[in-house]
Amino acid sequence: MCKMCNMRWLKMSIESYNDLSPIFNVPDDVVLHIEDIADLVGMHPESVRRWCRDGKMASYCFGNKYIVTGHDFKTFMKAARVKPKWSRE
Repeated sequence: MCKMCNMRWLKMSIESYNDLSPIFNVPDDVVLHIEDIADLVGMHPESVRRWCRDGKMASYCFGNKYIVTGHDFKTFMKAARVKPKWSRE
């Protein structure tokens, strides 16, 4: 398959973020704890805690415990998406 055909197929096969991964099916109003997010993305809870502490992921902190809304989690994941080289121009 030629490169252009492959790119067209890729664009047609992914219609939305929901098709990309089940992590985007998280309801907007759900409250997620650090451990929940770590399980969803396959990262260590301390890495997720660092994202919150550094302000990379919008979160709420109560007594050194972080919570994240489903909407903020999905926004963070969409912003973290790496764009293909051919679409960076």
